[in-house]
Amino acid sequence: MSAPVAIAGQELLSEGERSGNERRWKVRLPDGRLAVLAQLLPELARDEALRRRYVRDAERLAALEVEGVAEILAIGPAPDPRDPDADPPWRLRADPPGETLEAWLASRAPAPIDETIDLGVRLCALLGPIHARGAVLRDLQPRQILVDGERLVLTDIGLARLDILSTRTASSLLLEGSPYAAPEHLRATRVDARADLYTVGVILWRALTATLPFGDGPALLRERTRVPPLSTVRAGVPAGMDALLDALLAERPEARPDCASDVAAALRGEPAAPRSLATIVCQSCGARLRGGLRLCLSCGNQAVQFHAASEAVDGWSLELTKVKEDASYLDQLRAILESVHEGPLPPLNFMTEHHGMYGKAERKTLLGLPVRLFDGLSAETAAELTRRMQARGLVVRKVSSRSRRRRTLGAVTALVGGAAATVAGFAVMVGPSIGVGLVAMAASGVWLVAHRKRGATLMALRKAPAALPAADPLIARLGALLAGPVAADVRGLITEIAVLVQRLADHRAETAGAAARELDAVVEPIEPLVGLLEKLAIEIATLDRELGDLDEATMVRALGASEARGEPRARRTPLLEGLDRLRVLEDQRARQVQRLLEVSALLRRAVSTGLRVADPEAAGRAELELARAALEDD
Repeated sequence: MSAPVAIAGQELLSEGERSGNERRWKVRLPDGRLAVLAQLLPELARDEALRRRYVRDAERLAALEVEGVAEILAIGPAPDPRDPDADPPWRLRADPPGETLEAWLASRAPAPIDETIDLGVRLCALLGPIHARGAVLRDLQPRQILVDGERLVLTDIGLARLDILSTRTASSLLLEGSPYAAPEHLRATRVDARADLYTVGVILWRALTATLPFGDGPALLRERTRVPPLSTVRAGVPAGMDALLDALLAERPEARPDCASDVAAALRGEPAAPRSLATIVCQSCGARLRGGLRLCLSCGNQAVQFHAASEAVDGWSLELTKVKEDASYLDQLRAILESVHEGPLPPLNFMTEHHGMYGKAERKTLLGLPVRLFDGLSAETAAELTRRMQARGLVVRKVSSRSRRRRTLGAVTALVGGAAATVAGFAVMVGPSIGVGLVAMAASGVWLVAHRKRGATLMALRKAPAALPAADPLIARLGALLAGPVAADVRGLITEIAVLVQRLADHRAETAGAAARELDAVVEPIEPLVGLLEKLAIEIATLDRELGDLDEATMVRALGASEARGEPRARRTPLLEGLDRLRVLEDQRARQVQRLLEVSALLRRAVSTGLRVADPEAAGRAELELARAALEDD
């Protein structure tokens, strides 16, 4: 395979070498500049869909015009590199100086911590502008990054999708899969910038430890486990690096940072904005939602509907009086208690037989029936909880606190009276003074037995977030966006943003004086940001509807069938144009999702700033609380 002539007078400096889906030559241009000439392999160029994809990816890379990306100098052949009758398409790119990051890692890792942090910051600075233009590199690898002193340059990026669309088998793709590619890379055609942040995490881990976090196999086949804490592998790493690497290497994109600038800030040691990870159950519809929301984004109702009685009113208790030794019965009990209880459920181990059937040690750990589940409920909550639990086949009863006190007092009085009469008779034989003491001891013992039998309340009613009319309309607007079919990545982002809006509005309601006026400046942009989010979500939903009508696999199979039947090329033109349109829509969607990620990051920074306005320690407490809630949720 001879090298194409990209520029008259070019001088070949190397033999052609195969690299991925291209053959590449080192060349010197007439003006003395060094360049790399890369041509799509002939067997791939014969596939018209792949040919058009290759040309489009090269054109998109040329249009990026981002500093730190090797410049595309020319694309050919003229006049139309997409023409299936022309020679295979090629691209000519600048060949800047420097060693590959792969070589740097091989010789330097484990590298000094400060050098690694600086490397990560510079890499994020390169990725930020690329992501802002809606481009996702997908499979960035150290061999595509040049290190030239303090400068990093990206080369040969943006061609990963061609590999997936080629005619190679799925098994060969897995064998050639990269440990630097995010797990979702081979599972979905639509990925966002967080896939590239996974790559940053792998590079940082290797730079600090000289190893790959999940081995040298493709990420898709990685074990479903977290990496060990970085501090246990590399001593001396700064506080926060454990959490950052754990987040970057998360299997799910939504658990990773939103954007490269957030990663760079974390590497520089800047405090992270609080992030909600834990979920709760809506008490109205049962949907999962982020903790801290007052309104459910699925049904629009209050997420917490069960409330305690006011201090001025006697409350109600809810007692579980019977339990079946049946897994489905206990599952029903756990499900409804999880939606009502504050925090993780305590062990639900009951004595279902007479207490005499259990040993002394067992009786100390098991729950005897009846069990008081909740105390101090409002009348409405007690009635509704009783109805819901009985509808699921659970045997419960509601008891007013007043009647429970009367019942307990009556039982104790009767027991004490009976004991006193018995002891009084014995007192005749032992003397009055000893008899009075025995009566008192008997009364105390009977009360303690009665109290112990009743036991403490097992559950604590979940508290509702503050009711804030100022925030509710914004939350309702965000919830309205999720009323229809919404892609999972967009739903997750909107949900997190709703939590942020709620949290900042809550804090504003609790702030007064000069701090409140300062906080107003932080809160003011929230509504316009919500408006921008609505606009972006609607645009993404429109793109998703059109993308839903363009199935890539179906069109590629139809192209192959048409070629096999020897049909005229004109019959394949609509399919080829459909694939082109699919790629345009993918790029547009990536840009809009990136903007959503930026809105989320901006709001989290606003929340972090706002929490520190009135109380410098508030944000720290919020972060600790979120971390605790996330651990409990896991």
